[in-house]
Amino acid sequence: MIDAERDRILVVDDEIKMCATLKRFLEGNHYAVEVAHDGEDALEKLERFLPRCVIMDIRMPVRNGIETLKVIKSTRPGTEVIMTTAITNESQAQECLGLGACDFIFKPIRLAELLEKVRKALRSRRESDGKPAPERT
Repeated sequence: MIDAERDRILVVDDEIKMCATLKRFLEGNHYAVEVAHDGEDALEKLERFLPRCVIMDIRMPVRNGIETLKVIKSTRPGTEVIMTTAITNESQAQECLGLGACDFIFKPIRLAELLEKVRKALRSRRESDGKPAPERT
């Protein structure tokens, strides 16, 4: 059963196929999912959809993932953000973590690894809220 208040995920990537794949996969794992294709779109959907977790690519047009991460953490600091990128750059990963991202994943994304990171992020968010985890069926 979906707990729509706690299990909302926003996927942000300029690759349309990536968004579609992640949306389908996460919905299949009982999450409510919205997608955005750039940082500006993500910030608009952040206020309307109120996700507990954001999965976001670093390299995007209009507003990149690092700039968007800064805004998310300043306006909605409790939102967990998992950053993604196709470019293996450990210093960039550390920068994202220093700016408040809860985790980082390099592309190509392994879906099982992503699912574990999402579960961990949502568990962390629930613990900080002091609320029990919803039961999954």
